[in-house]
Amino acid sequence: MRRIVFGGFVRCCYPYQKFQSVEGELRLAIVLEDDPEVLRWMKPAPGQFRIEYDNGKPYEPDFIVETRTDILMIEPKRADQIGLPEVQAKARAATRWCHHASEHAAQHGSKPWRYLLVPDTAIDLAQSVAGLRTRWTWVGGQNI
Repeated sequence: MRRIVFGGFVRCCYPYQKFQSVEGELRLAIVLEDDPEVLRWMKPAPGQFRIEYDNGKPYEPDFIVETRTDILMIEPKRADQIGLPEVQAKARAATRWCHHASEHAAQHGSKPWRYLLVPDTAIDLAQSVAGLRTRWTWVGGQNI
């Protein structure tokens, strides 16, 4: 899967993308492309976001999505990996980063940031970004 390059995206910031999984990442990209609430999305380049967890280890989010109302950092993850300590540590770090980014955005009239940790089993092509946001926004160590 990682060797295949996909194109034809309209809302993606880049013309071509690679995905690590069909069930999570590719399916989420299709949802993002089809949802009119999404203005643009991207898979950040390595080092584009400086988020650290576990004493300085870098965390690189899978998707950044701008909607009409907010900016989402979305991490699709295999359902059986959601509870792993490393995944939870990354989620705490990303949530903290989003909190600080939201504070900065509020001071400058921009959109708030939210972190979503989404199991791959929750991503289907009939899903909307609003539905994902409602169910999978991660706050204080849990999805709300």
